[in-house]
Amino acid sequence: MRSARRLTLAAVSAAALLGGGALGVGAASAATPAPFPAITPKIGTPFPYIGIVQAAGVDRYATAAVISQGSFAPSAGSSVFVASGESAADALTAGPAAASLDAPLLLTPAASLAPAAAAELTRLAPTTVYVVGGAGRVSEPVLTAIRAAAPGATVERIAGATRYETAVAVAQRFFPTPTGVVLTRGDTFPDALSGGAAAAAGGVPLMITDPAALPAPVAAWLQGKTFDAALVVGGTASVGEGVAATLTSHVSDPTDVSRLAGDDRYGTAAAVATTVFPDATTALVATGENFPDALAGVPAAAVNEAPILLVRSTCTPVPIYDYVVDSQLSAEIVLGGLSSVSAEAVVTNCS
Repeated sequence: MRSARRLTLAAVSAAALLGGGALGVGAASAATPAPFPAITPKIGTPFPYIGIVQAAGVDRYATAAVISQGSFAPSAGSSVFVASGESAADALTAGPAAASLDAPLLLTPAASLAPAAAAELTRLAPTTVYVVGGAGRVSEPVLTAIRAAAPGATVERIAGATRYETAVAVAQRFFPTPTGVVLTRGDTFPDALSGGAAAAAGGVPLMITDPAALPAPVAAWLQGKTFDAALVVGGTASVGEGVAATLTSHVSDPTDVSRLAGDDRYGTAAAVATTVFPDATTALVATGENFPDALAGVPAAAVNEAPILLVRSTCTPVPIYDYVVDSQLSAEIVLGGLSSVSAEAVVTNCS
């Protein structure tokens, strides 16, 4: 089972310290792209795909449903997570929590349940649906529609007054005795996408912060906790040195706090992939320019022991390209339509 093969965050920390998070930049030539084959969901662990395939629907909500169909089958006692597809923060912290229960993450608008999400809830027939975020993000009428789509399911809302309080509420609910934590910036999405995959791999929560100061709810959550290791994802412009330093009092040895970062969001994603997923055979690929398509990716990444790689719409940045060239990948699952990630993007070096 996946849980038996999860990396410990201590191992991730050691690898980050040994590797220094540095990535070599090698020359690679562009290849002639081929159109993506249409994805036919094949549920399994890991994804039974070879080559490059595309998981996409007509919009972000349908894309999330396709991602769910690709890795999650109906099962007794199962759970599903639902979060806003209009704002990234709640879905980002929900991803590792969903992964901890081997559950998918579906997206919806605030005012009404997305039809694709409703259909997927009906297919999965979960026992429990966890709605992450307050009524301003996922309204009460949506909860009513969830109950109609998944009759008999218990629907539980997990939320706080802010994104930081919601992140703490998620951690308290699904990680009551965490052995570690991944800390990243909470007011933007890229580092939290790759960091979420790392948190899911380690079986620990993703906690978010302001770049310059640790939010009060997060500081309160940290009080009294001692971790085996802690991982900061993103450079000092995303998580300041002072914020990262607060974690040293929550580990036995200060060297058990490490940082994975690159020159930009793509370099950071590559640093996470290189350190946390050195032997991956599957990767999830998403645009680094906008958040919706990748939000539902973290639970699927966890099922497949896969990193989330960020690319530009027309090419792959050098650090990501080098990771792919040097990796053992046999499958790349592209999240989102061709307007987000073109067929050329995954085979063309941005250099």
